[in-house]
Amino acid sequence: MHEHKCVKVAILGCGAVSELYYTPALQALKGQLEVGALLDPNSDRLAQLQKAFPAARPAYRVGELREQGIELVIVASPVRFHAEQAIQALESGISVLCEKPMAATTAEGEAMLRTARETDQILAVGLFRRFFPAARLIHQMLSDNLLGSVKSFHFTEGGVFSWPAQSASFFQKTSAQGGVLLDLGVHLLDLLLWWFGQPTQVFYEDDATGGLEANCRLLLAFPQGFKGEVRLSRDWSLSNRYLIECEKGWLSWQVGEADKVQMGLYGSDFALDARLHHQVSKGALPELGLPADGYHRSFIRQLQNVAAAVRGTGEVLVSGEQGIASLRLIEQCYERRSLMPMPWLSGHEQAQATRLATGTL
Repeated sequence: MHEHKCVKVAILGCGAVSELYYTPALQALKGQLEVGALLDPNSDRLAQLQKAFPAARPAYRVGELREQGIELVIVASPVRFHAEQAIQALESGISVLCEKPMAATTAEGEAMLRTARETDQILAVGLFRRFFPAARLIHQMLSDNLLGSVKSFHFTEGGVFSWPAQSASFFQKTSAQGGVLLDLGVHLLDLLLWWFGQPTQVFYEDDATGGLEANCRLLLAFPQGFKGEVRLSRDWSLSNRYLIECEKGWLSWQVGEADKVQMGLYGSDFALDARLHHQVSKGALPELGLPADGYHRSFIRQLQNVAAAVRGTGEVLVSGEQGIASLRLIEQCYERRSLMPMPWLSGHEQAQATRLATGTL
């Protein structure tokens, strides 16, 4: 397939992620990707997205998309539809970019992987934080052991829920299958597994009492000998900071800052708060090049990466095989769930969290 051939795309699900993320990214990539079809049972949402893509035709079945020349399907529907829609697209001979989490359960994810192998189609997962320059730099620094071996980590992410969801599926156990761990957690755990590898021990607790968790904590141990903590919340303001402590110093990343990292060396009076640039050479000497990609540009990079794979000119950075790793860990956590005492909260905060979880607040 020609390197510059325009890839024809269908968007399945016209909710907030499609409107706020995929729409501007696909508009920026006009000429590389063309939206040819939209599918959503909500006619108002479909009409809203059609304003941005007037040439796109409404679709009513995934199976009819191949006849319209669709080469790539973006599955951005609620998670309970991910596996069904992705499998239908793959079986129709269409590549898939599936939003996170790739499926509601590991069993569904495995079925998606089997179908992709059997049909020889591309299955990519929308864990776009791997395209953040900061995430890539941290991965390289840890892989090269630049600050010595990891000693511990402390990752926190979350705050009062503010995502402009177009349905109540985020909060319904029958549709979401999980709360904050399956939502924010899939991004966090994907980076954690990419940076550290698989843990050997997992302790998990949350505040779910028959519904979906709004707060959770993981304690993880790794074969290299270090341990760390993860905290996630939908209703408490956390520091939104990933801190990694190593033998010689520390690394820190603020959630969402795609092009910034912080670093300190033990024994020094100073630390770095660095904005990233591409590294170039002028003659024989290294120097700073253009600024690294920011948040939205990193999302665009994901689409370019998948489009290149569809054209046959590149490899998918986050494949289904990689994307399912965080889903497996999340399912392992849910299987070992303990009711959360939340020792980091004050007595008043613990009581309030309990009332939130039980619906008595």
